[in-house]
Amino acid sequence: HPPQPQFCHDLDEAERRELKLFAQRRKRENLGQGSVRPLPLTSAGAVCQQCGGPVRGGALAVFAGRAGLGLCWHPQCFQCHQCRQPLVDLVYFCPGGAGGRLLCGRHHGDTLRHRCPGCDEV
Repeated sequence: HPPQPQFCHDLDEAERRELKLFAQRRKRENLGQGSVRPLPLTSAGAVCQQCGGPVRGGALAVFAGRAGLGLCWHPQCFQCHQCRQPLVDLVYFCPGGAGGRLLCGRHHGDTLRHRCPGCDEV
């Protein structure tokens, strides 16, 4: 989930503005939503970016454009690279076109900023 400045009451106005700008930039530059579609039946198949197993022609696959064109995942393998939790609603973060390395919102935020020990926000 994106940072929520209204939940951290210890931020001054400048910190609130900085957090809001950070959240907007992060969303614009790194946030994506995967799409599920069958690999064409005529396809020779592909390789799942998570498990390395085959994705055969006609099978459902998840595609994530920010991670790289042509890269795909088995639907059950579309998960955070760090915590291995499924990416709910196919929402993912991909830092700098990371070649298939997808992160959930929490772990993507951790790569950019430290967390507040009081409210656990970035």
